[in-house]
Amino acid sequence: ISGLMTGILATVMVQSSSTSTSIVVGLVGADQIGVHDAIPIIMGANIGTSVTNTIVSLGQVGNPVDLQRAFSGATVHDMFNLLSVCTLLPIELIIGAFEGTGGLLYWLSNAISDGLMGAINPDAMFTSPIKEITAPVAKLVLSNDKYIINALSLGEPTPLTPTETNSTSCTADQKDCSKYFCVRNVLDSNFKKISSSAYKEKLTKCSGYITAPVEPCRGEQEHCYLDADLYYDSYVNKRKIIKGGFVEDAGEAGGGIITLILAILLLSGGLIGVTKLLSKVLLGKARKALVAASMMNDYFAILVGTGVTIIVQSSSVTTSALTPLCGMGVLKLEKMLPLSLGANIGTTVTALIAGLAELKHDALQIAFVHFLFNVIGICIWFPFPPMRAVPLNASRTLGMYAAHLRATPAVYLLTVFVALPGLGLALSAVFDASVVAGVFVLFFVLAALGWFVYWWVRMEGCYRVLSKEDRDRVNEQLAKAEADLLGFVNQTSPQKEDVDSVDVIASAI
Repeated sequence: ISGLMTGILATVMVQSSSTSTSIVVGLVGADQIGVHDAIPIIMGANIGTSVTNTIVSLGQVGNPVDLQRAFSGATVHDMFNLLSVCTLLPIELIIGAFEGTGGLLYWLSNAISDGLMGAINPDAMFTSPIKEITAPVAKLVLSNDKYIINALSLGEPTPLTPTETNSTSCTADQKDCSKYFCVRNVLDSNFKKISSSAYKEKLTKCSGYITAPVEPCRGEQEHCYLDADLYYDSYVNKRKIIKGGFVEDAGEAGGGIITLILAILLLSGGLIGVTKLLSKVLLGKARKALVAASMMNDYFAILVGTGVTIIVQSSSVTTSALTPLCGMGVLKLEKMLPLSLGANIGTTVTALIAGLAELKHDALQIAFVHFLFNVIGICIWFPFPPMRAVPLNASRTLGMYAAHLRATPAVYLLTVFVALPGLGLALSAVFDASVVAGVFVLFFVLAALGWFVYWWVRMEGCYRVLSKEDRDRVNEQLAKAEADLLGFVNQTSPQKEDVDSVDVIASAI
């Protein structure tokens, strides 16, 4: 539970599953967490990444019909990710409990990683063009020392006690030989990159001082030092993370706050600009784009979403660009779903690249877990119409509520991406403190959830929130708006309009 909720919250904060999953791949490669423990985090990242396009849908809040379509288009991504987690996480846990190591995703990814470890080329990397364009501008605002951040994420070395030391050398060189530290290669590499001169002068190797055990650390995987704790404290804990940009003089906390505010303003301005620009460019061709979109094969739409996301290396960018199109009625909800699913697959490429960069079996395995999670989820919830109708109908219902109750998107965002993950982490903390108290709290939460479902369904609480008359009115407004946009498309045909569907869809995307 805590892994899943951590993945959601971490991805919500960075608004990029590519970033959070790459961090997880790095942590797995650095042996900080195991593949089994990282799987729920990857699933949570898939849920958290959909927060961005849900926020984008708020750009249509001025028009209830546009908001209904945009919010439905945004949340169809959420519904699919939530359904995939609800399906695959229990399967993973149940099989793992019986087998002892891992479940379906664990063993499939393990087999693929075993087969590929001998045939990969770590030099064949792809650099995001968006990152290349934005990096120089970003450094004018904030430039941080990523090696210090990496070292902080890896944690301080743990002191170990030697069984025998060379007291003569320790006394002569005034070295504290009462403890030593085994520093893993990945942390040692960051030590060197933080300050190459201090790395040579301030770190004392154990050779000549520690005589037993003969092999104090794990061969080539670790380096033995007497004073790694002092180095970590002086050059990691006490060094500035912010090393450049105009926010440098504001200090660590001040620079972070200023950058966060500036980022939010730029994000908000960019979203408003994208919405307005797409409206100006595409609204006049809305009917033709709708006809072309309705002609696109669903599986080809998945490939389109995958290709676009591989190029921009961000599913958030892809789905956020498509959400305003849903709001304007240019893109049908039925086509938004496969495009979002393609974005889910495309974003796994970043984690795969991170896995190749680590060039370790476990790092590559967790990257394939991300890929397989999305592919298996698609195989369960997309090919069969009754299964596909579940996320589509759920998102339509949310859109209907948003059209009538403008606060729905805000309440949804706070509930799904903040309150529920926070509740999950709190419940996990209670279990860690006391199993009995955890069981009691879990029973209370499940009882409250059961009562709410009973009230909502059996006691028709849903109609107290939104009456049948209001539902009919909202749906009638949507139907009228779509008919107006199409120009009563039933009276025409695609052949008469001479629509080049490929060109229209390409320009829309």
